Amino acid sequence: ALLANRLIPLDKGEGAVRPIGVGEVLRRIIGKCVMRVTKSDVIGASGSLQVCAGHKSGSEAAVHAMRTIFDADETDAVLLIDASNAFNALNRAAALHNIRVLCPSISTYAINTYRHPARLFIIGGKELSSEEGTTQGDPLAMSLYAISLQPLITRLQLASVAKQCWFADDATGSGSLQDVKQWWDELSTSGPALGYFPNAKKCWLITKPDKENAAKEIFKDTAINITTEGQKHLGAALGSRSYLEQYVGEKVEDWVSQVTRLAEFATSQPQASYAAFVFGLRHSWTYFLRTLPDIHDQMKPLERVISDLLIPSITGHNCSENERDLLALPARLGGLGFTNPSDQAESEYTVSVKMTAPLVRKIVSQAHEPPDDNELRTLHQSVHKEKNGALLKRSENLRNSLSSKSRRAAELAIEKGASSWLTVIPLKDMDYTLTKREFRDAVHLRYDWQINNLPSVCVCGDIFSADHAMICRRGGFIIQRHNELRDLEAEMLNVVCHDVEVEPVLQEITGEVLPRGSNKAPDARLDIHARGFWEKQGSAFFDVRVCHPNAESYKDLTPQQIYRQHENEKKRQYSTRVLEVEQASFTPLVFTTTGGMAEECKRFHSRLAELIAIKKGEQYSTTLSWIRSKVSFAILRSALLCLRGSRSRRREPLNIRDTDFEVDLARNRFVIN
Repeated sequence: ALLANRLIPLDKGEGAVRPIGVGEVLRRIIGKCVMRVTKSDVIGASGSLQVCAGHKSGSEAAVHAMRTIFDADETDAVLLIDASNAFNALNRAAALHNIRVLCPSISTYAINTYRHPARLFIIGGKELSSEEGTTQGDPLAMSLYAISLQPLITRLQLASVAKQCWFADDATGSGSLQDVKQWWDELSTSGPALGYFPNAKKCWLITKPDKENAAKEIFKDTAINITTEGQKHLGAALGSRSYLEQYVGEKVEDWVSQVTRLAEFATSQPQASYAAFVFGLRHSWTYFLRTLPDIHDQMKPLERVISDLLIPSITGHNCSENERDLLALPARLGGLGFTNPSDQAESEYTVSVKMTAPLVRKIVSQAHEPPDDNELRTLHQSVHKEKNGALLKRSENLRNSLSSKSRRAAELAIEKGASSWLTVIPLKDMDYTLTKREFRDAVHLRYDWQINNLPSVCVCGDIFSADHAMICRRGGFIIQRHNELRDLEAEMLNVVCHDVEVEPVLQEITGEVLPRGSNKAPDARLDIHARGFWEKQGSAFFDVRVCHPNAESYKDLTPQQIYRQHENEKKRQYSTRVLEVEQASFTPLVFTTTGGMAEECKRFHSRLAELIAIKKGEQYSTTLSWIRSKVSFAILRSALLCLRGSRSRRREPLNIRDTDFEVDLARNRFVIN
C-alpha cells in the first residue's frame, strides 16, 4: 500500500499526456529525506553531463553550454534527441543494477521501492501495474533515471568524439556531421537495452547554413528532421537569431494575453491579481530572461502592457516613469515587485552565465567530475551579493530622484516589517484578505499618493487628509489601533510565556527614589506583563506605542530618530520604576503607522520567534515571517480604519419600550390629524 500511486494524466501539449503518479504522503516524505541525505552522492554518480540530478541551475547550464559549443567554428551541427515514453520505458532491472554499482548509498531505497511492480489507481476504479521505468511524481525519479543512464553516456563518449549533454531523457550531441552521425548510431544501438528508445521522427538536427546539404546526405537513411533555423532546447532556443526572435515573439504574445486577462480580473480583485502576478505569472518569463541573450527589445511589448494596463488596474494609479522604476523593485526595497522584463533581461542573463560558469566549463570539456562544491558556494554567494548590491544602489538612486514627499514615503516603505503584508498569499483563513478599496488605499498610503473620495473637512474641524486621519483622536481609532497591537502581542506571548497579563497595575512606590520624568502615579499601568520571556521565571513588562512618522512634528526627523525619541521617552517614564520596584525588565514596543518598528521591538520579535519556533518545532525564519505578517496586517487594518472609519457622533438609541406616547404627545404638543 505504501508504494501505490494515484495516476493523474497531465496535458503535455500537442495531444501528448504525461502520467504523474501521486504517491502516499509518507513515501514522498521518506523520498525527500533520502534525497536530502544522498544528494552529493547522486550528483557525483551522475556527473556533469547529466544535469537533472540536483545541479543548481542545471538546465540553464546545459543551454549555455550547448550554445557555446554550437557557436564554435569546429561544430557543424547539434542533434536534439526525443525519446519515446522515456521514464516509463526505462529497463528497471538494468537500472537497479546500475544504481547498486554507481551509487550504493541510494541503492537500498531504490531496490525496496522498485523491485516489485507498483499499483497505479486511475479514475473509475481501474488499476494498472507499473513494471518498468520510474514513477513520475516520485521525489527520486529524476535521480534514479540520471544514474541509470550513466553507462549509456559513457559508452557514447567511447564511441564518438561528439560533445553531449543530457537533462534526464533530453539528450543533445554536437560536433562535426560525421561525429554526430556516429554518436546517433551508437545511441540507437545501445539505448534500447537500457530502455531508452530515440524517436527519430521527433529528433532535430540543427546545422550551420553551409552544412545543410552535407547533413541531408549523411542522415538520409534516418527520419531525423534537419533545419538551419533552430529549435526549442530545454525551454530555450538554439539556432539562428531569427528563430530566437520568432520564438520569443510568440511567447511574449502569449504573456501579453495573460497579463491582459489578469488586468481585467484586477478591476474587481486587485489583491488576488497582485498575488497571482508576483507569486506566479512574472516567473513565467524569468527562465527565458536567464537563458536567451539580447532579448530586451523583444520584451518591450510585455513591459508596456504591465505598466500601462496591469499596474493601473491593480493600484488604481497611473505611474510616472520614476514611480514605475520604483514599483519594479522588490517589496523589501520599497517596490511592489512589478518587475520590468525589458530592463531585467540583460542583468538576468549575465547572472545566469556567471552562476553556471563552472558547470558550463565541465560540459564543454566533457569532464565527468561535477564542479567543486566550495567553488560553487563561493561563486553563488558572490553573485548574490553583487546582485543585491546593484539592487540597493538602484533603490537609493531612485529614492534620490523622487520628490521630497515621495522620497519620505519610499524610505518608510523599506523599513523592516513595512512590506510584510505584500509578501503573503491572501488567504481568507489566515485573515490576510483585503477588499479592493482597502488594498488600493493601502498601496496609496504606502507611496503617499492621493486618495480619492475622502472628506474635505474632519468632524474635529481640521482639514482632512491621510496624515490627519492617522493622528485624529475623534472616533476612538487611535486607542483601538493601540489596543489591537497590544492584544496581538499578548496573544503571541501567551503561547510561550506564563502569567501573561494585559494592562497590569504597577506596585505603588513606597520610599523608592525615582529619577525625574518617571511615572510615579499610584495606579500606573503598562500594556503587557509576561514571565519567562528574556530569562526563566523572570518578569518582563512591555508597553506599546504607535506613532505616525509623517506627523508635522516628525517631518524633519529620520525614522531612526523618531524611534529613539519614543523609546527614550518610554524608558524615562517606566524603566527605572520597573527595574527597582518590580524587579523586572522593561521593553518599549514602538511601531509606526506605516508598519515599521524600532530596534527594541525588532529584538523582541526575534526573541519571540525563537521561543515559538522551539516550542512548535518550526524554523526560526518561518516563524519570524509569520509574526511580522500578523503585526503588519494589524497595523495596516488599523490605518485603513483611521482613514475610512466614521468619526461622526453616535446616535442615541431610541428607547421605545419605556416611552409613554400620550405623555410625549402632550409634552411636545403634537397635533393628531
